[in-house]
Amino acid sequence: MFHRQRWISVLAAVSIVSLWFFFSSKNLSYTTYNDLGDGLDSDASDALNSAEKPVEKTNSRLQSIMPSMPDQKAKEALGRASWKYFHTVLARFPDDPTAAERDKLSQFLTLYAELYPCGECSYHFVKMLEKWPPQTSSRTAAAVWGCHIHNRVNEHLKKEEFDCSNILEDYDCGCGGEDGKISPELQLNKVSLQTEAKQGG
Repeated sequence: MFHRQRWISVLAAVSIVSLWFFFSSKNLSYTTYNDLGDGLDSDASDALNSAEKPVEKTNSRLQSIMPSMPDQKAKEALGRASWKYFHTVLARFPDDPTAAERDKLSQFLTLYAELYPCGECSYHFVKMLEKWPPQTSSRTAAAVWGCHIHNRVNEHLKKEEFDCSNILEDYDCGCGGEDGKISPELQLNKVSLQTEAKQGG
């Protein structure tokens, strides 16, 4: 009887340790792009475009935290909606932003990249922000920067590049009435070349 209780206790302890080990695995339910190389075989890495791990910054590390999105149609629909939102936010940014507004836009874009629902897209977006940081000196600078980022994605996807010279007209503030004209009280300040030159953007 005593040996049987000891045997059951040992078996229970081994079971608990095994369950703890199993449930503490990094790759339980899904893999994010930041997990590449952490226990993935070469086929899994190839399936995720053989991407490199993100480069660490000295102060903080930008990283994607979302799982990959294998459904191509869902990815395309998300992309179309996200680009519209992205460009509209940048087109509505102030002409002459305060330091706090500039900081908020920069933080927003960083979080937008890190939290983008498509993990592989998020990974590439984060890498692009490291290479081309957000330009927040003015609405025009932000909108043209956003167009440049979109064109880098188009280049990666082998799509036609967009002409950035009309970016503010293509993504207006959305303040128009039924006739399509913006009422004067809602009209944003128009950016002039003199304003842009003064801001150095």
